[in-house]
Amino acid sequence: MKILTKDDLNKNLYEYYLEHYGEEESDIWHEQPATNVWVFQRGQKIITLKSHILTGVVTETIEELV
Repeated sequence: MKILTKDDLNKNLYEYYLEHYGEEESDIWHEQPATNVWVFQRGQKIITLKSHILTGVVTETIEELV
């Protein structure tokens, strides 16, 4: 098994983002901490999307801002 390319990882993250959240202009995007990780803020939530570098499976973590 080989490591996915940056383009593959971005494609997986973008498709997951569209399917589960839909694109909104009000989203606040944070600097990408790693090639396979996207972080954005929607309302009072920080959402982290991570694509596995071998399988491409995307997982998410949601944190509430207080």
